[in-house]
Amino acid sequence: MIRGRVRIPDSGLAHITVSNGREVVAADADGCYQLPWQSEDQFVFITPPSGYACAGSSWRRIEEARSDYDFELERDPSRGLEDFSFVHIADIHVSCESRGDTATEANLREDLDSIISDVGDKAAFIVTTGDLTDYGTRAEFDAYLRATEGIPVPIYPAVGNHDDDDPGALLDHFYDSLGPTYYSFDHGPVHFVVYDGVGHHWRDPDPQDTWLRADLDAVPDDTPVVLLLHYPWGRSFFNRFSDDRLIASFSGHWHCTRVFRDGATLHFNTPSLCIGGIDQSPGAYRFCTYRDGMVTSEIRALGSRIPAGTSFRSEAPGESSAVKRMEVRPEPVDDWMQFRGCPQRTGEASSGPSYPLQPAWQAVTGGGLHVGSPLLVGQTLLVGTQHEDRPEEADIVALNAVDGSVLWRRPTGNSVKLSPASTAGVCVAISVTGEVGAWDVSDGTPIWSYTMGDPFDRWVFSAPLVYDGRVYLGTGAHFVSLDPVTGDVGWIRDDIGETDWWASYPSPAGYEDAIVIALRGPLTNLLAVEKDTGRTIWANEEHKRFRTSTTPVVGPDGSIYVVSGPCLVRSFDIRTGNVLWRSDLGRTRCVASPALTDGTLLVPTGDGTLHALDATSGEEVWRWEETKDSLASFSPNIRGGRGSLSSPVVVNGSVYVGSADGHLYALDVEMGTEVWSYDLGVPTLSSPVVSGTGLWLGTCNGTVHAFFEEKR
Repeated sequence: MIRGRVRIPDSGLAHITVSNGREVVAADADGCYQLPWQSEDQFVFITPPSGYACAGSSWRRIEEARSDYDFELERDPSRGLEDFSFVHIADIHVSCESRGDTATEANLREDLDSIISDVGDKAAFIVTTGDLTDYGTRAEFDAYLRATEGIPVPIYPAVGNHDDDDPGALLDHFYDSLGPTYYSFDHGPVHFVVYDGVGHHWRDPDPQDTWLRADLDAVPDDTPVVLLLHYPWGRSFFNRFSDDRLIASFSGHWHCTRVFRDGATLHFNTPSLCIGGIDQSPGAYRFCTYRDGMVTSEIRALGSRIPAGTSFRSEAPGESSAVKRMEVRPEPVDDWMQFRGCPQRTGEASSGPSYPLQPAWQAVTGGGLHVGSPLLVGQTLLVGTQHEDRPEEADIVALNAVDGSVLWRRPTGNSVKLSPASTAGVCVAISVTGEVGAWDVSDGTPIWSYTMGDPFDRWVFSAPLVYDGRVYLGTGAHFVSLDPVTGDVGWIRDDIGETDWWASYPSPAGYEDAIVIALRGPLTNLLAVEKDTGRTIWANEEHKRFRTSTTPVVGPDGSIYVVSGPCLVRSFDIRTGNVLWRSDLGRTRCVASPALTDGTLLVPTGDGTLHALDATSGEEVWRWEETKDSLASFSPNIRGGRGSLSSPVVVNGSVYVGSADGHLYALDVEMGTEVWSYDLGVPTLSSPVVSGTGLWLGTCNGTVHAFFEEKR
């Protein structure tokens, strides 16, 4: 039996819940408690109540020769406020090695100091949902503790899978450094629960779920609950909270950003803090606020050249203003109906401006724009926005391509991560959680909708393909052919991959009777299927290091070009799936797709380089390197360095490409020399669209910029 007392300086404190990790009891009127003890019990811990702070830690390591464990609390009115804010960070990956794809002790301290500088005294505490360390070693946990020492607000940690990577440690390093891996605390009217999704794999028996139910049963039924965990688990896990007032969950693990609402619960997945996300989101944190029974959030990017507290979200939706009041405006000629322009995803335009370009107008969409591009249908630009803070505000926005005025906007239910597609007067878009919508291009009238199953299971970062009268879209676990006018299903494949894997931006391409599907995640990372039946023609299965990063490009002879792993460029025969050539660029990967023009493949990287390769052999023709540093850490698993590039477009002998350094560049396609640039001042990973005398592209703050050809 273990026992003890919970006290404030002048007396015992009643009703404080105390646990051994299995049972939960309430301290009596004198603050005394008593709990059974079993040999596997490692901790006794309390749930610090609203309005109090612990004088020391809220947990004690159980020792065999000791049975008494006291806790002391101090009154702290600031922890009892009805409205409050906090910071969420995820996937720090502290390492004792300076490799560039993890965080050093100094990196973490620098970012924590930046957060504190940004938020001032507005944040009451910080929560970090796992992968505090890279390999879970004792030295890494020591580095984490040194980096967080002296931070002026409490930090509540959760455990991640990397924190359990030290063979044989079985979380001992976490226990010794930070205490229990599951626990709870109260702040204001909210009950926070930290859940361990790692230790249950080897704890036998695992008492956590018994503790969880006892912990939740100990709070009043109408208490708002926020869950903190590493893995963004699905519905089967969250069903256990059906009788609780769960208002939000916060997770990490995927190094991505996704937010969606399920009933009364908002589920926030946050990108990595110190390095770029797998989805190329910048290293960032969430600034969260609880008010009136709800949690709201704002993603804030970190970076030495990003203004303090910058949020990659627009503040004034729908406003349109001219950069310069020019009499000449962009005049579109040809349509750009989908991501990369055509079904073969070549990124080559049949008409467009020649440099130098002049700014014509800019329009704030009200949402974020990341790596997608607008569509151009006649004189209408169609833009899919993402809201990583308020998912219900994500939408499709139609702008006048000539003057930037808003024509219409329609909600999509959740963020559109890439681009919509258009055919037969219909705009089709898919949200990150698998809601597919179709609207009339002329006025935004909804036409049909389709749902790709349970939103918990969906992580859709790709764009639809319109090809030969059909729309093709989805993930390895749900890939579908739809009629663009009626939404009728032609066929569905649910056997390419068992589940959706993190941020898979590669989008399908079409060529003759085949649809080429590329995926980042499943063992089947590239396959060709019959467009009319979905039957597999061939499939390429490889180790995860060959995960496909980019949308496949298909040449006029049926050669497929994709980038896998750390910038391994390969060409495949569309008829057999055989590898024709390979070229290892040895660069940081990014999700930007190559462009193909007249036998030259243009491959962007996450290091700010653009490589021109001979499309028949893979031999390098030229290489261009930008000279400016990125405005934030966008490149996957990389901190700082040169900026990631957007998917390039080619027209009139020039290559136009955006960059995370905030510039739009034009290069000579034959020589690779830089011939023109424009400083947008904001990172742009959005692929440009060109037509007639105009160029249009988006920036990360949700602004669409239009340029026109300057007459020489």
